[in-house]
Amino acid sequence: MKKITQSLLSILVLSIILHSCSTDSEENPAANQELEKELALENDGVLKIQSATYIFKNTGETAKFISQDRDFNFKFVNELSFEASQNKHAVEGLKITNPETDEYLIFSHFEELKNGFVKFDAELSTGEVLRSLMYKPGNANGSPNKWHDEPAIGVTPPVIGAMIEYSQQEQLKNCRAALQVCANTNGFPTVALTNGKGWFTSIESCAIDCHD
Repeated sequence: MKKITQSLLSILVLSIILHSCSTDSEENPAANQELEKELALENDGVLKIQSATYIFKNTGETAKFISQDRDFNFKFVNELSFEASQNKHAVEGLKITNPETDEYLIFSHFEELKNGFVKFDAELSTGEVLRSLMYKPGNANGSPNKWHDEPAIGVTPPVIGAMIEYSQQEQLKNCRAALQVCANTNGFPTVALTNGKGWFTSIESCAIDCHD
């Protein structure tokens, strides 16, 4: 009787595990498809920072996904000025500087991967260090963005904008309520961000455009 009970218990546990795995794999197929469809469209590049995926659209907007779920689209209203310099013999491979505030981004430890992505680390002038970022040049044009002999890294306003947005999550909390209202009406929000002269100090304002 004891052996039969243990066998039944084992079957029950196995059934629960299999059901859990099945549920996880089918949890949100629509979200998976949406991300894949967005990635399949022509774009100006893709940047992955931890669980966030930034897709730089040809329209000038950036589509942001968290894991497989769309977070929102955003764009910067004001122009983001920057200067870039390369130092092959230093620890940093590429330094991007805000000429108005001396804030900077340092990209280093580049590694080109077989899937077309470049893996690298980023250091912000705030002291924050981000490891194993992934960047892939856009598929809208066939020419890779080579920074001389270094791996392809998009030194463009969308890349800088994504780094700023990622570092400003606390500042963007004020936009979240409006974003949720838009999402509850099955709309797609685009966030128009206005940044001051500083990159990592504050987002001055945000406006929500909720469209179908």
